[in-house]
Formats: sequence, structure tokens, C-alpha cells
Amino acid sequence: MKKSFIALNLTILSLILVSFFPIQAQNCGTGNTSSSNYIQRDNDKRCEGIIARMEYLRSHMQYFQSDDESGIDIAGSFSLISLSIGRIPGMTDSLKLEVPSRNNQEPKVRVRSVPKNYQLDPLTLRPQGSRYQFKWSNYVIDREDIALESLRATAYISDGKLIYLPVIFNQAKTYDIVFFSDVRSQIKELQILQNNEVIYETSRPNWQPKGEIFFTWDGRTSDGKLAKAGLYELRVKALLEQDDAPPRNAPINITFEHNPQWLK
Repeated sequence: MKKSFIALNLTILSLILVSFFPIQAQNCGTGNTSSSNYIQRDNDKRCEGIIARMEYLRSHMQYFQSDDESGIDIAGSFSLISLSIGRIPGMTDSLKLEVPSRNNQEPKVRVRSVPKNYQLDPLTLRPQGSRYQFKWSNYVIDREDIALESLRATAYISDGKLIYLPVIFNQAKTYDIVFFSDVRSQIKELQILQNNEVIYETSRPNWQPKGEIFFTWDGRTSDGKLAKAGLYELRVKALLEQDDAPPRNAPINITFEHNPQWLK
């Protein structure tokens, strides 16, 4: 009973924190740029660094919107932390990411590395043809010995609802879809839909250890056909383990844009 009361209080606290702290960093302070602290780095317009643990956990709490229901996990235990393509191929002085353009809206981007509590929030992206581009110094990543393959990223625009776009690190033939759970979880169902029709589905019915949960999608339907360019829904039904109660439901429901030309 006591644990249930604590969980309820944590849920209320999570909702309060979400109301005061939106997804995109806005209160990134200044400081000694030779440190690895999460601060604003003016030379390439970014908030970047190693973030305090409690703040980092809070930053995992994200809203997901759709036409019919909210996919927020109000306790902050389960979230999408990456919808991306490829990996940064190797350490260079200047690292790069790209995001496809939609309606000429500059997307909001977040890059993270969970093992090191690393976070990057680009403040300004540069239009580059049909994409937005961001380049940043490898200083913090190199100093903290952050593995490039550990970087996760999301990008979205607001167009009546949130529309997620893939963060492109490099050419690849699949999307990386990564979730984070701070407790053990079961992914009962992962579906990709267009016009409310399921075109692809999979699951992880066994209990997954807490941490990152990986999926890939090759941009094809379940029968192997290329999915055409357009908006799609990603719907996830998950169960999260609780110490003193049955597993609780943790749905995620987002809209994202897909184009087979992005997968090469």
C-alpha cells in the first residue's frame, strides 16, 4: 500500500514536471565550455553536455500525440528515444546529422547517449536542400569517451499534431526505433499503420530488461512491399513491471513521416 502511494506521488510529480519543462531544452545555462557540463555552446548554437541524473531521467518524459488518443506514459517510465537512420561512421572533428524537411518547418532535435547521461539539443539547424543539417564539435563526446553507436535521436515538428521525422546520421537501409524503460517491460505489440490499416507488426512478448529496447523497420509492409511515402502511425502496447501490483499498460502512439528514398 505504501509503495502504491509513493508511485501515485511520483506520477503526480511527473505531470507537474512535464508541465514546467517542455521536451526541448529552454533553460540551458552558460558556463565553462572546457567542461563537459550540459551548457549552451555558442560557437555552434547548441545545448550539450553531461546532464545531472535526475534532470536526465526527467528528460525522458515525452508527450506523444495522435488523432485519437495520447500516448504519454505519465509515470515517465517508458518512452521513444530514437527514430533514426544509420550511425555516425567515425569520429571526426565535426559530427553531422540531417533531418528531412516537411513544410519548410525547422524540426526540434534531441540526441542522447543513455550510458553517459549525454544530451545534445541543437538550437538552430541549417537548411540544406530538402533537409535540415546540424554540425557540432566532437569535444564533449571525445572527452567523455562516448561511443558513437550509443547515440540516439528524435526529431519532430508541430503541424496541428506532432509529426516525427527520422534523424539521419548516415545512409542505411533501415530505421532504428529505440525505446527506453526504467523497469522490465514487455512489448506486446508494435504496429505501423497507414490510414488506420496495419501494414507491419511485431512484438517482444518476453520480459525485456530495463534499459534500451531496439527495433528496426526496413520500410516494407509485412508482405515485403515497399511502403509508399507518406504519414504513418507507430502504435506500441507495452506492459511495465511493478513491484507491488500487476504490470501496468504503457501505450505510445505517434505520427511519423516515411519516404523510401531515405533508406539506401
